[in-house]
Amino acid sequence: MAGDINRVTLVGRLTRDPELRHLPSGTPVLEMGVAVNGRQQDEAGNWVDKPNFFDVKVFGNQAEMLSQHLSKGRRIGIDGRLDWRSWEAQDGTKRSKVDVVAQSVQFLDSRQDSEGAAYVPAGAATSGADFPSSPADDDIPF
Repeated sequence: MAGDINRVTLVGRLTRDPELRHLPSGTPVLEMGVAVNGRQQDEAGNWVDKPNFFDVKVFGNQAEMLSQHLSKGRRIGIDGRLDWRSWEAQDGTKRSKVDVVAQSVQFLDSRQDSEGAAYVPAGAATSGADFPSSPADDDIPF
């Protein structure tokens, strides 16, 4: 049997301005919150948006670069893995949390376009540049 797979892909909006910190080793780490809307049916059978919130971490040089270009409201795509951790709180209870550790982050809108009208193909936005929308973006079925 093949090995286990731990991979997650998210497309959503930043819920707050990212925070750049450094580990004791000096490694930069960028922490950010991302909201991703899902769809579900309510009791009446109507489809409604259901927001899901994720804490995301980015390490290394990519963290420093992204900290200069990302802000609350930006639409981003994330490819990464899940990281589970646990600890004991001050009151003695056990706590746990799952974070997303991003391996790549793509900009899906420009800084001026907080509504996310632009679409950027995979791999095209890793340089940190902003990309204008195209009339062809309206024809994309997803």
